[in-house]
Amino acid sequence: AEVCLASRSRNGGIISVSEVKNILKNRKTKFRFAESEGLKDKRHHDETKYSSEDIIISISKLAKLGNGFRTVQVGKSTMIVSVPTELDNDHMEVMKIAQDHQGHVTIDCIKNATITWNDDRIQRALDLLLSKGMSWLDVQKNGGEVIYWFPSIWKEQMTEGDAGKQ
Repeated sequence: AEVCLASRSRNGGIISVSEVKNILKNRKTKFRFAESEGLKDKRHHDETKYSSEDIIISISKLAKLGNGFRTVQVGKSTMIVSVPTELDNDHMEVMKIAQDHQGHVTIDCIKNATITWNDDRIQRALDLLLSKGMSWLDVQKNGGEVIYWFPSIWKEQMTEGDAGKQ
């Protein structure tokens, strides 16, 4: 929860499980999960090792408290939402498209990916994501294209790229 709340101003309250795991690993954060309590020899148990599933289970327990924490599947990634905003299928589809385009989208990019969507539908989805801070607006000079960046998605892709280099 701490990682999600601390990063909320940068990502609007949506962050990938893999990014949370990477942050916790870099901090060397220690956890003791219920299944580790029964270990006979606790000296050999590494409390800094935990899986994405451990993080998802922790978030599901937080969700029961009703503070807006939940996990959602966006394309191939599991994301943690730490704000009480309701994301519908359109919002999820826009984020999925951003996954396929290095963490950003344009209106034309969305039009090409969702042939049946009209301009109003696209703009409504983008406006909510922008208003909640889940996307950032990049207006290009001289009438260039408007780009919507998704920090939680491009940050996840950077994290995955770093993991592949190790």
